[in-house]
Amino acid sequence: MGFYDCRCMATGVSLKGADTALVLLQPAEHGFTPITFAIHGSYNRYGSIDMIEEDLNTNLVLDYFVKSLASREFEIDQATWTYHKCYPIKTLENLLCGFERNINERNDHSLNGQPVSFSMIAGSVWKTLAKASRVSKKTIGLDQFRKLSPVWEAVYGKSWAKLGTQQREFLAVDAFLESRNIPWQPTEAGGQDYPEEMQEYLNEARQKFSDSKLMLSALDRYAKEVADLLVDEEDE
Repeated sequence: MGFYDCRCMATGVSLKGADTALVLLQPAEHGFTPITFAIHGSYNRYGSIDMIEEDLNTNLVLDYFVKSLASREFEIDQATWTYHKCYPIKTLENLLCGFERNINERNDHSLNGQPVSFSMIAGSVWKTLAKASRVSKKTIGLDQFRKLSPVWEAVYGKSWAKLGTQQREFLAVDAFLESRNIPWQPTEAGGQDYPEEMQEYLNEARQKFSDSKLMLSALDRYAKEVADLLVDEEDE
């Protein structure tokens, strides 16, 4: 598959040219549930992100999946992952590449018997919602996250107290999504977004969230970030 663009799970704006927050998901009783904190990078036009901002969170996620692969809790179709240049898994980009192929081509892996996918949210949206959070700055108990999935404890248990920022950001975004009845769901492949599509999606998002000053400010930040891509070169 060549270049293609995806849309923000929360707002529907195009992720082309945008900083992006990516959250890993697994199937749950009713839809999908997050299993990691957000991984930040840039949308790579191949359905995932690159230029990943490495931190304790990203190190823990990669380490968990590499170890789970060795223990066979995490199983992959090695030939397929190798073909798509996702194996051997040496970087988080390799891992996310494999998950993207699972979302958009075939189911060729499982973690504890369930596939892993991911959702992507425009970075400007994620950061605006997180910054406005009123969540306590105290470390949040792991029990609240265990209810989502046991993977949380497996990935973060021993380092939980060091991840207060990620905890607060995730809960802030999750609370906003819940308040708008927006479920967590995998990002699916789309076509290539040209200026007119990008502007259309942005206009639709502004209309949808016209009652939310917070989200409108996030969309303004997004518009500034991708301003050059909203203008057709022929119209300049």
